[in-house]
Amino acid sequence: MSTQPLKIAIVGGGMVGEHFLRDFRHNPALSMTGVVTRSAARQQELTDRFQVPGFSTLKELLAAEVPDVVCVVNANHDHRDATLQALEAGCHVYLEKPMAPTLDECREIVEAEAKSSGSVQVGFEYIHGSMTSRLKDLVKEGYFGEVQWLSVLDSRGHWWAQSPHGKLSDIWKLDRKRGGGIIYHCGIHQLDLIRHYAGNITEIQAFRPPQNPLSFYPEDVPANVTLMLKTEQDVVINFQVMHDRAATWYREKNYKPDYQHAPGHEFNISVIGTRGSCDMRIYDEELHLFQLDQDRKENRFDRTEQFKPNPPDRSHHDMTGLLDRFLESVAAGQGALDDVAGAYETMRAAATAEAALTRPGEWLSVSDFG
Repeated sequence: MSTQPLKIAIVGGGMVGEHFLRDFRHNPALSMTGVVTRSAARQQELTDRFQVPGFSTLKELLAAEVPDVVCVVNANHDHRDATLQALEAGCHVYLEKPMAPTLDECREIVEAEAKSSGSVQVGFEYIHGSMTSRLKDLVKEGYFGEVQWLSVLDSRGHWWAQSPHGKLSDIWKLDRKRGGGIIYHCGIHQLDLIRHYAGNITEIQAFRPPQNPLSFYPEDVPANVTLMLKTEQDVVINFQVMHDRAATWYREKNYKPDYQHAPGHEFNISVIGTRGSCDMRIYDEELHLFQLDQDRKENRFDRTEQFKPNPPDRSHHDMTGLLDRFLESVAAGQGALDDVAGAYETMRAAATAEAALTRPGEWLSVSDFG
């Protein structure tokens, strides 16, 4: 294990890149070699605030000094190029989800990692949360017996955080080419959880309202989606994403609720197997467990596991925690915590789901994609 500080570079000067710079700057185990952003003004701002060199391209940064780890947190459609450059230079890569907008680009990343001395950790942090990983352990231990059915509900406020008088073109999350669509941006973590709980997804069927209840959403980005999924183990899953129920508070000065306790916001997962079941209320930080007593023909309440008080986002969305563990692994002479091929399987499921939204009610096979 090296005693020298781990050299880190960040590609992307947006919110996530700034968040990582803020976390890294006081860590003596890390040395920041630079941040990449196209905007000269933004480069100067980040340099002044965090005392880190700014570069216009990753190529320029690599020419100055090759880091141990490159954090690729720029726009989705720029993920591929930055990741391939970093891998070619022998760097490890933390790659924010989604891997890339197309499966061809995702496959290039998988193939490049196989040829590189570096590794790729995709930012699917949900499976590493305190609650979500606990559920994975219970499945693995056989608490539920043979898993038969899953239900996932994700309800949150809509994506138009900017001025209501702004332009649709400024809302990149509502642009399929930049944001990838509601499943790519908002449901992909849940698909990754489903894959870990129930096996690889094989078939997907999608449903959406005939028109968007949120009329300012473009037609090709539905605000309410229901997916039915099947896995290799014949588990049946219902997954719903809702942007059109919960209140938004982006612009209301007098309404600033804690996201986890905002009315209408829910993130719940249920599992039913041949021996047990659960009702996991992630925002409530409670996991309710039940046993199916076949002999007595009863469903018995077993226990509630409490996960509060938790540090913010530790229950499921601990992006910084995943990155810290990845950096520790690299410093110890190892690499990614999760196989990039598994992340590619999640991307295949997401691409299938997005395609299914254009063919409502039709079962699509994941094997036909990528």
